[in-house]
Amino acid sequence: MEESRIIMEIKKITYKEVHKEFAELKPDLLDEFATYYGCFIKEELVGIVSYVEHPAVIYLCHAYVKEDHREKGIYKLLWNYRDSKIKESDKTIYAHCNVDSLKYFINNGYSIEKALFKVVKN
Repeated sequence: MEESRIIMEIKKITYKEVHKEFAELKPDLLDEFATYYGCFIKEELVGIVSYVEHPAVIYLCHAYVKEDHREKGIYKLLWNYRDSKIKESDKTIYAHCNVDSLKYFINNGYSIEKALFKVVKN
């Protein structure tokens, strides 16, 4: 019996790559000033994480995995990869998160500063 393995690659990607893949699917991921890392499976961009670095703080922007690639550990891999890129910084790290990702933040040493709500007007 042949073992089935998924080969993933995580690498730094450009805003243009993120825009091409996610502009229609998840437009709130787009930030021209963010640093992005993407997870690829067979050359398909299946998930991203990003952050924006300011003089005194780092803001964690997004972490997203396409629905058909969830439950494969990609979110955790992307989370850990981004964390490895910023962990040496002395800057305060901020993030907004949803209920689904809150456990990752709490389990990785973050605390809730105040509750926020995302509101949208169409």
